[in-house]
Amino acid sequence: MMNAENQRQYTEEENEDLKFLIFKYLKNWPYFLISVIIFILIAVFYLKYSTPIYQTSTSVKVLKDDEGGVDLSGLSASTTLFNYSKVNLENEIQIFKSRRMLGRVIDSLQLTTTVYKVGSLRDELLFGEEIPFKIEYIENDVEERSTATFNFSLRFKANNSFEIHNDERNISVLASLNDTIREFDEDFIIKPTVFNHKINNSDEYKIYKIDRNSLLSRLSNEISIEAVGDKSDVLRASVKGANKTRNETILNTLVKVFNQDGVEDKRLISKRTKEFVEERLKILVQDLDTVESGLVEFKKDRGVVNVEASVEELFTKEATSESEKFNIETQLAISKDFRNLLVNQSGYTLLPANLGIESESVNRLTNTYNELISNRNRLLSSSTEENPMVLKLNEELDRIQDNILVSLKTYLQALTTSYQRLRSREGRYTGEINNLPQVEKELKGILRQQGIKERLYVFLLQKREEAALSYAITSPTIKIVDFAYTGSTPISPKRNMILLGAFLIGLGLPFGFLYLKFLLDTKVNNRAEIEKELTGLSVFGEVPQLSNSQPKMLKRNDQSALAEAFRIFRTNLLHQLKFSKNQDPATVNSKVIYVTSSIKGEGKTFTANNLARVIASSNKKVLLIGADLRNPQIHMYYDFDRNLPGVSDYLFNENLDIRSIIQKDKSDFKNLDILSSGSVPPNPAELLVENRFEELIDVVKSIYDYVIVDTAPTIYVTDTFLISKYADVTVYVVKQGLTEKKLLHHIKEVNNKKKLNHIALVLNGVVSDTNFGYGYGYVYNDTKKPFYKFW
Repeated sequence: MMNAENQRQYTEEENEDLKFLIFKYLKNWPYFLISVIIFILIAVFYLKYSTPIYQTSTSVKVLKDDEGGVDLSGLSASTTLFNYSKVNLENEIQIFKSRRMLGRVIDSLQLTTTVYKVGSLRDELLFGEEIPFKIEYIENDVEERSTATFNFSLRFKANNSFEIHNDERNISVLASLNDTIREFDEDFIIKPTVFNHKINNSDEYKIYKIDRNSLLSRLSNEISIEAVGDKSDVLRASVKGANKTRNETILNTLVKVFNQDGVEDKRLISKRTKEFVEERLKILVQDLDTVESGLVEFKKDRGVVNVEASVEELFTKEATSESEKFNIETQLAISKDFRNLLVNQSGYTLLPANLGIESESVNRLTNTYNELISNRNRLLSSSTEENPMVLKLNEELDRIQDNILVSLKTYLQALTTSYQRLRSREGRYTGEINNLPQVEKELKGILRQQGIKERLYVFLLQKREEAALSYAITSPTIKIVDFAYTGSTPISPKRNMILLGAFLIGLGLPFGFLYLKFLLDTKVNNRAEIEKELTGLSVFGEVPQLSNSQPKMLKRNDQSALAEAFRIFRTNLLHQLKFSKNQDPATVNSKVIYVTSSIKGEGKTFTANNLARVIASSNKKVLLIGADLRNPQIHMYYDFDRNLPGVSDYLFNENLDIRSIIQKDKSDFKNLDILSSGSVPPNPAELLVENRFEELIDVVKSIYDYVIVDTAPTIYVTDTFLISKYADVTVYVVKQGLTEKKLLHHIKEVNNKKKLNHIALVLNGVVSDTNFGYGYGYVYNDTKKPFYKFW
């Protein structure tokens, strides 16, 4: 049960401490409000003057080659012309962002020239049709043009004239539209646009000519490309910039350039195939012409017009063998030509595809070889021969080339074997026709050669048409999923985040300042700190802090907050006197009240003076004694000389009557008398330790209802401790904002060692909103409390 009660009390104390801490910061709410307003205004001005940055995105799907290939199956012995492997998105991303691609975009859109319109708040980036004029550069050296950098401001005047000014070079030029400007690194002409923009004379523009290489690096950093998902073939490209139209145009142009580059790569294979076929056709036409010319000469010389029916009948038996032999000879011719091309080629170039070779392994390896060649060419466009990826591709190409040669060798060996077998079969038929006339035999040979050449010629014509068709209708390499699109909300500056950040900084700055202030504050600032440290003592009253214009002494019928504070203090103090008398019969006539403090300036004399006045206002006879012999202060509150005879004189002069030196009628309270400190003695401690002071107290106690004694501070001298036994209650003054917290340990030690009798604490200098319910932040009239003091 006891543990539960202790736990409940501990929880309540924690809640009170938390509420106190919260109100401790809330009482400084004007600082938080002002700080928040200032930072919010700074954020608003920043948002107003900063340039909004928008993000533009586009999505494209990189097509697999079997998705975009051209199906030529309508032609005999044809399949899909291209059959590439799965797309490597990492390679595509690198090509997408390569300097070669970005350079085409820059040159296409003339991005090296940037135009801003000067505004009252911020400069506005213009692009495309938004620019009311056109800058046309005069063709000079390409290298000089790509590295030329300059900037200038342009202000239009009347009659299509304008002024160009450059601060760095201190150049000012007056010119008109279509005039040639030659004062900069590059000559240019400013022309009107075809968009019929109206140019106002008050408009001012800033033009920047940027180095192309620098722009390439900047644009490469601004554009980001990433794969959408792990298993998709979709790429998302995005760019950030101040102009929506410029962002969207850059991305759309980049996509267009990337697609054209892929189409050109595909066309290279078709072009190479077509060139190879045309070269073979030239040779075949000559061979065919030779055979036909020989046939004409043979028939002319021998008088042969038609082949005898008997010859055709003899040759019927070898028709099947002849057809197979033709196919093998065709394959041998094409394969040998292809092998010679492969062996004799210099460097790494594309190989002709789909020539009709009936070896699956040769065709598959040829397609793989061409794909690697395309990848290698793409890498070389943005790197060098020493690139590790290029070197790796070179090794792969060499390996595939060796595999192609091995496959061709194997294929040629198989063809040779088949050819020998067919020739053996043909030898049997040849024996049967040996008896035919020599003319018919020779004619058969000529006709056979003619047939071979004609069929091979028709075959190559077909392949040439296929290659030409593929070159003409090559499919795109990408499919646009989403065209470039810009969100309506800028990504920078982020308005909500900046305003929230300003609000939090506005709250955090005063909070941090107050936290450091409270952390470094060593003064007593409220009643709770006293009660928490001095658990055995109670605060009997709180005296409000007075402004310089407020009176420091109570008056008759006073209704001020100061008067009410001392009335409450009087009530608590007299109750303590009554409690002390009930507990100690020896102090039944006790009415001596000491007022002291730890150090000078805490308001003990002020407290003693007003305590005497508030008790005197209740029709009690009160004597105020100044017992601070070292630094007397009571005379400052009344109209008499500090050197008048007082306590020190009475203690020193045994013949002096105490009644003769008491000052009467020095205040507007008739029953309040004053005994000043008197002359400052050289030995105040020795005077106080004698019995003479006890006699003084005994005498005045018999005359007055209450005796208020203003004593010396306890931390400096021992005067108060020497006479402490004569006090019934000791009022100990602590001043808010002045008394060090470490002095509370001194008070605690004095109380524990019983150096002072019945200590009653009073907190002086209390600000009305400091103690949150304990103070006297109210007045006893009809004055309405200001709204900002709602707590």
